[in-house]
Amino acid sequence: MVTPRVNWIPRVASSLRALGPYAAIELLLPGGSLIALSLWAFRHRSEIAARLRPGVEQPGVAAEAAYAKEAA
Repeated sequence: MVTPRVNWIPRVASSLRALGPYAAIELLLPGGSLIALSLWAFRHRSEIAARLRPGVEQPGVAAEAAYAKEAA
């Protein structure tokens, strides 16, 4: 069993890998911050829409709740 203190390292590393292309766009293009934000929102539009809809279960909430039960 992995302790919660060690488990954050792979999560942060995977988040940084996912954000890498957006960071490159921000640094290389003029207006890159707006372009990168637009691309991110476009690629995650279904998740954003699900979070804005009331009464619909969010995709990651059930998994996080199950993980919290295992860690306890």
